[in-house]
Amino acid sequence: MNINRRSFLFASSATALSCLTTGCISSFGGQRRPLRIAHCGDPQFGFGLPGGEEGYATDLARFEKLIEDVNAWRPDLCFLAGDMTNRSVDLERDWPRLLKRFHVPVIATAGNHDMGQNLTRENVERFERVFGYEYTSMRIGGWRFISGNSQYWRPTKETARRAKYEAWLKAEFAAAKAANEPVILASHIPPFVSSIGEPDSYENFPLKSEGFVTREERFATYRDAGVKFYLAGHTHRMIARALDGITILNAETTCRNFDQLPFGYRRLEIEPSGDYAWSFRRIALTPA
Repeated sequence: MNINRRSFLFASSATALSCLTTGCISSFGGQRRPLRIAHCGDPQFGFGLPGGEEGYATDLARFEKLIEDVNAWRPDLCFLAGDMTNRSVDLERDWPRLLKRFHVPVIATAGNHDMGQNLTRENVERFERVFGYEYTSMRIGGWRFISGNSQYWRPTKETARRAKYEAWLKAEFAAAKAANEPVILASHIPPFVSSIGEPDSYENFPLKSEGFVTREERFATYRDAGVKFYLAGHTHRMIARALDGITILNAETTCRNFDQLPFGYRRLEIEPSGDYAWSFRRIALTPA
C-alpha cells in the first residue's frame, strides 16, 4: 500500500477509511533536497508469537532481514520507533551488535518497554549505554529531525529528568524556527490515534499531563514550532492521519501487527516542497 500527500489511507484494527487531505505544505525557505527515511515500527524482540525465546529469535531474525533491506535502499536515516525489546533487561543483549550492521544513520526512540511504564533512572541509563542518548536530534536535508521520549508524558519519579527533557525540546523547537527548518518530530507513543479529543488510553498522550499541560496545548506547541510530520510506533497498527498541517504516521512492525498486516516497514520519501510518499516494504523470513 502506498500513501502520498494528497490521498492516503487511514487504517485501524477494525476499519480502513479512505480520506483526502486538504491543502499542501507551504514552501519553506532555505535549501532542501529530497529526503528518504526508513520508518520502522517496534522491533520489540520477544513480543512476536509464540513469545519467549522462540518469539525473540524469530523477531530478531526478521529484523536482521530488515537491516539488509534498509542498507540496500540507503535512506538518509533509519528511524526505529521504540520498544526495541519486549523486556528492558534485554536491550544490551543484541542491540550493540545490530547497530554496527547498519550502513546508514540510525535514530531510535525510547518506548514504554524500554523505559518502563513509569520511567526509571535504571532503564534510562541502560538505553543510553546501548544507543548513546536518551533523546536526540539531527539536521538532515534542510529539515530538523527530533526524536523525543514520550514516556515523560506518563507518571515518573524522575521529575528533574522530565524538566531537563522539556527544556531540551523547547530549545530544539526554537533552534529549528530560528533556522527556518521544518520539523519531523518522532516518539514511540503518538499524540492521538483517531482524534485530538479522544479519551485517555494506553495508545495516546494523556488529555492532561503532569504539570497541567493538556494534549491540545502540547499539540499546538508542535504546530507553532513548525512540525510537519510526526512519526511514531506503539500501536502495532498502520495508521495515517493529519491535523493542523501535521501528518501523523504509525508504521507496521517486524514482531506482531494487531491489524494482521504483513511484517515490514515504511519508506517515507519527502520532496523539498513537503509533498511525500509513504510506501510499505514487506519483510519475510521466507519468500512470499
